[in-house]
Amino acid sequence: MSRLCLLALLGAMFVLAGGLVGQEAKKDDPKKDDPPAKVKGKLPQYWGKIGLSDAQKQTIYTIQGKYGTEIDKLKAKIEELETTRDKEMKAVLTDDQKKALQAALLGKDK
Repeated sequence: MSRLCLLALLGAMFVLAGGLVGQEAKKDDPKKDDPPAKVKGKLPQYWGKIGLSDAQKQTIYTIQGKYGTEIDKLKAKIEELETTRDKEMKAVLTDDQKKALQAALLGKDK
């Protein structure tokens, strides 16, 4: 049992030492003074025709990224709610009504 504890302790030391070495290398990184990487994105329709500067484009791309994640989450939530709503509405229908609805959706009106 003591060998297992010793091996676990040695493994933890190697992991921690590796993390510290990686942090020291980052401090000496010459890229620290480089300008920030350009953000990529897509301008809304017609925005590219109004003479935006590169700085304005970068700011717009940053704003899009800031709100994009939250908008995607909300769209997913809306889709989830619509799916749940549709299931609940279909649960109200009789079997014959479900078949008629399916036929109507497939364009097979009888």
